[in-house]
Amino acid sequence: MYNLRQIFPLLIVMDRLSCAVIQKIGSLAPVGRYVIISEEEFFECFPEDVQKSESELRKALRTLSGNGYIDMKYSSGDLYCVAQIKKYLPEPEPIPVPVKSQKKKIAAKICLSPFWAAFLGGVTGSLIISLVFSIINYVG
Repeated sequence: MYNLRQIFPLLIVMDRLSCAVIQKIGSLAPVGRYVIISEEEFFECFPEDVQKSESELRKALRTLSGNGYIDMKYSSGDLYCVAQIKKYLPEPEPIPVPVKSQKKKIAAKICLSPFWAAFLGGVTGSLIISLVFSIINYVG
């Protein structure tokens, strides 16, 4: 059986707590370097609606370690020795769809103006030629 993380590594979306934890680790040390961080430092980066408990922190660290984002060398008491293995890039924000402005609507109307001018010119020319042929045929 295949592991989905190996097949689709980009489909793994982190929760907000894991994102905050990995950003904290990344801000303290470059990728590949170990850093010792206390629980209190991790709790500073927790989102406001998440309970600041050791179990939540361990769960986030276990998730990050399991997905290959960090390596935890050891944890003793309230200190953790961790290193960020690969850079986490958050999902890009969607690009807003441009709204047509009044200028584009006016430009579209202006582009249609030559069409109508050419059409009316062709109709007028056809009428004049038809009148000329009718007069020539009537007189002749």
